[in-house]
Amino acid sequence: MNIKQTTNKLQKALIQRGYIYKINTYQSCSEQQDRMITGYRITGKQPYQKKNGEMSVKYVELLNSCSQVEKWKGVRENEVD
Repeated sequence: MNIKQTTNKLQKALIQRGYIYKINTYQSCSEQQDRMITGYRITGKQPYQKKNGEMSVKYVELLNSCSQVEKWKGVRENEVD
């Protein structure tokens, strides 16, 4: 099973439990490794109160990493039961 399929399965399981996370990927050039690397940015919903007293939701960055393992550790650490 490739990484993309695993990511989609885990994200689907989290959605079924009520956890909504956005997983964005981006590529950049690493001068140290002399190659293109893929980075992952995970954002989650966070409620907040506006100045007029209304409640709203905004997306907050939870993790920004180039490691597959760190990506899912970040989701697990930010999970609230």
